[in-house]
Amino acid sequence: MSDVVTLTLRTAPDGPLDLDGAVTPDRLALLGEREIAALAMWDGARAARLGDFFTVEGERAGRVRVVGATAALDGLGAGMAGGELLVDGDAGQRAGAGMTGGALRVTGNVGDDAGAAMSGGSLHVDGRAGDRLGAATPGATRGMTGGEIVVRGSAGDEAGARARRGLIVVGGDVGARGARAMIAGSLVVLGRAGASTGVGSKRGSVIAVGGADVPATYRYACTFEPPHVRLTMTYLRRRYALSVDDGAVAGRYRRYCGDAGTLGKGEILTLVRG
Repeated sequence: MSDVVTLTLRTAPDGPLDLDGAVTPDRLALLGEREIAALAMWDGARAARLGDFFTVEGERAGRVRVVGATAALDGLGAGMAGGELLVDGDAGQRAGAGMTGGALRVTGNVGDDAGAAMSGGSLHVDGRAGDRLGAATPGATRGMTGGEIVVRGSAGDEAGARARRGLIVVGGDVGARGARAMIAGSLVVLGRAGASTGVGSKRGSVIAVGGADVPATYRYACTFEPPHVRLTMTYLRRRYALSVDDGAVAGRYRRYCGDAGTLGKGEILTLVRG
C-alpha cells in the first residue's frame, strides 16, 4: 500500500485519449500496480490500456497524481466519488464531469465541459477553462447540482448553464450566456461576464465584480451592500486564497432582477466602482 499513486505520461498520444471513469482516486485505491496498468481506456476509436501510455508507481492509495498531463487527456477525474486527484499540467475535455465527491486540482488549463453535471466535491483549476463549465451534459435538463468549482483564469461560454445548485467561481472573464437557464446556484465572476449573462435564469445568482452585459429582460432593483457577497468573498479568500480586493468584499453592488421571461427570481449583481 502506498501514500500516492503516480501516473506519468510516457508516450505522447497522437490524438485525444478517453480516460472517462478510469482515473479516479476511489477506483485506484482498490487496485494494485498491475491492475491499474491494465485498466481499459480509449485511444480514439481503439481500445487500449492505461499502461500503454502511463508508467504506474504506487498502489491502493486514495491520492493520485498525473504527471506530464496534456490537453489530449479527456475525462480525468470524471465520475470520481472521493479522494484527491492532482493533475500536473493541462487536462482535456470533461475533467471532473459528473464527480460526486473528493478534490480534483489541475495546475494548467481544462477543456470544455469541465465539472459538467457534478453533484459534489471540488474542482480547482489554476489556469483557464473552456465552454460549459459546470453546465448540463448534452440533452440533460440540469447541470451542476452541488459542489464547488474554482477557476483562477478565464472561462468560455455558458458557464453554469442549467445549474441547479453549487458554486462556480471564475477569477477572470466569462464568455457569453453565463448562467443561461440557471435553475439555482451561484456564478461568481471576478472579471467581466459576457453577453446574455443570466438569460432564461429562474433563481440563479450572478456576482460580476468586473461588470456584466445585463439582458434587457432584467430590471434594476437597487444599489446596496449585500451581506451574502461579503460572506462569499471572504470565504473565497480563506478557502482558496483568491485575490479578492476589499472593494469587492465590502463594496456596493447594483442588483438586477430577472429573467422576466421565466420566474424572474434570479439576480445579477455588479460592483459599483468609485
